[in-house]
Amino acid sequence: MMSYYTNFLSLKSFIILVLLLATFSISEAQNLNTNKFQYLSPVPNSTLNNTATNIIIRYGEAIVADGISEKLTVTGTKSGKHTGKIILAKNNSTILFKPDIEFAAGEVVTVDLKGNLRTITNEPVPDLKYSYETSKVNLNKIIRSNPTKYQNLLNPDPGIGFKQTDNFAQSIFNQRTYTVQQDSLPSNFPSISIDLIDNPSDGKIFLAPYLASSPLRPNYLIITDNYGVPVFYRKMLTERTLNFVRQSSGVLTYFNTGKYYVMDSSYSVIDSLYMRNGYLADVHECVLIDSGYSLLLSYDYQQVNMDTVISGGDSTATVAGTVIQELDENKNVIFQWRSWDHFKITDATYDIDLSSSTIDYVHANALEMDNDGNILLSSRNLDEITKIDIETGEIIWRMGGKFCENNQFTFENDSIGFSHQHDIRRLPDGRISLFDNGNLHSPQFSRAVEYEIDETNLTATLVWEFKNNPQTFSVAMGNSEILKNDNRVIGWGWTFTPPIVNEVTPDGRIAFSMSIPEGWVNYRGVKYPWKTNLFVTNPDTLFFEYTSLNDSLVKSLKIINNSTSEIQINRILNRDPSFYVATPLPITLPVSGSATIQLVFRTNDQNEHTDDLYLQCNKENERIAQVVPMQGVVITSTEKNKSLVLKYSLNQNYPNPFNPVTKINFTIPKTGKVKLSVYDILGHKIKTLLNKRMLQGAHSIKFNAKNLPSGVYIYTLNTNDYTVSKKMILLK
Repeated sequence: MMSYYTNFLSLKSFIILVLLLATFSISEAQNLNTNKFQYLSPVPNSTLNNTATNIIIRYGEAIVADGISEKLTVTGTKSGKHTGKIILAKNNSTILFKPDIEFAAGEVVTVDLKGNLRTITNEPVPDLKYSYETSKVNLNKIIRSNPTKYQNLLNPDPGIGFKQTDNFAQSIFNQRTYTVQQDSLPSNFPSISIDLIDNPSDGKIFLAPYLASSPLRPNYLIITDNYGVPVFYRKMLTERTLNFVRQSSGVLTYFNTGKYYVMDSSYSVIDSLYMRNGYLADVHECVLIDSGYSLLLSYDYQQVNMDTVISGGDSTATVAGTVIQELDENKNVIFQWRSWDHFKITDATYDIDLSSSTIDYVHANALEMDNDGNILLSSRNLDEITKIDIETGEIIWRMGGKFCENNQFTFENDSIGFSHQHDIRRLPDGRISLFDNGNLHSPQFSRAVEYEIDETNLTATLVWEFKNNPQTFSVAMGNSEILKNDNRVIGWGWTFTPPIVNEVTPDGRIAFSMSIPEGWVNYRGVKYPWKTNLFVTNPDTLFFEYTSLNDSLVKSLKIINNSTSEIQINRILNRDPSFYVATPLPITLPVSGSATIQLVFRTNDQNEHTDDLYLQCNKENERIAQVVPMQGVVITSTEKNKSLVLKYSLNQNYPNPFNPVTKINFTIPKTGKVKLSVYDILGHKIKTLLNKRMLQGAHSIKFNAKNLPSGVYIYTLNTNDYTVSKKMILLK
């Protein structure tokens, strides 16, 4: 009996071994020459792939198109052989296969490319064969088809569940407060207060606040100036409008219900961008690349048997991964990267409950095109910044905060690292910046940080940080971005204390502070140079000079309609009563036509007056405004005679040598555009100190070289009819 049983076990073991070897042989046979191709998607032998995915094959060299359709075969174990559209993309280096019908759930798909394909240099392309597996349950389709039931998954609010305490730190900024409720705005428009104005940079602030507690979620796209006056707003009549930004190409984008919409400078929607392959774009990021390509992010919901991952896990847990897609100029998916192929669920930080029925283990929230063309990805729930090779999909490095298990970097000058961060950005000088939410700091606080990155030796040195006093804590969202004058704009995201946006100088001085009411949430607060071209003015700036005291000076302003519709200017606003409009409202601008208005400057003092004229076209749910800067000054006859003998001059900086601050004095004999720039000895521009219209007279500018090495630098003064340069020495 024992012998029979032993023989039975031996036979059973032999059969199992044969089956294992057969499975191994099939697996090996289905993977041919995969290592000879630069990039394949889906990844060979990968699982949990969407049934609607396309197939991407990149050899790395341009391929001759002839005969590809006969040489590529795609077969599913359930759905059989697939027909589809084949496209050569990315300069003919990438083969795309778009199946006519989706693959079946829970099947193995085999990709077979053979038949003597050749490159354009007549080199042979090796045969290719590999397989991948589709998801057994298509949760992405189920969730998209039931938006009401799965509202919390489609529109997650990272911050719900956090409650404010009774003891709030009040805003420390209280001088020169200006509230836009002095303007005529809709009743449910968020009241924006400017708590501090201390020589901030020019530019407009972009916001997309929504009321978190309201089921109807009233929300707006808003562009304001430094005084909080909206130069554009649009009330959005659908939910979840967020992430309103200007792209590097100059167009505007915002997220709404699974798509990113693209607007031109007249605020017309000219395009929309959305994920393909069965995914739905999420709120966090859309990057438009100068080539016409774009990058988008998506959640990827999969059913996972978590009790095989951790003890006590849910056997049918809904787990959210991350997908990055790169779309070409024709909106074909030419690159797709999935967290399932590179991250483990257990990579999540300790505060993510892996025993829950729904798990968000990555929560990607920012993408950035690095200077070398690769991708920087911020993953909140991993405490990690990941650099991804955009040609191969492979991870180049992983940089994480204190609780990141996969961190490869040594942090210097920063003992706490970052936690649950947002808004990874590569700065012009090579550093990276991010918004450190600090959820896992003890005590919790948020800050903006910048690191000097050594990608060879894998070190990250903290070189700049800013945190409010008292400290602000943002449970989610937020951003930190650098301006051309080296100031930083910090959006504080989901915070229960003011401010919502700061502008900060390199030495940490707050130049600007903005607040919105409690309960309103703003994902990002960013600042850019911006003006509409729907209608423009000639001139674009008004100067009232040599006006006699208590006398009036009148100037004309032409308003030009660039659109194919009639425009009505029905409100005009300015702050200083020394300026006023003498033309009655409304002012009608005919199609492609114009109208002229009269403006008056009158004052009883000899101060310099600066103001902005807001020409508003207001409709029921929208405002479009043009802003005209104005300057007025009374100059006595004696002063006028003195100004006539002024000459252009640029003085030697003082002190010189200096460390790290020096002063540059210059004189201009007439009002006009002035640019003052600093260059290194090789002629590379280091910083623009000044670039705006200045009144005639003597002026002084400080230059802080705190982050520059010792050496010789050149500073140059440019006007319309004068240019001069001088050298200065930084000695540390």
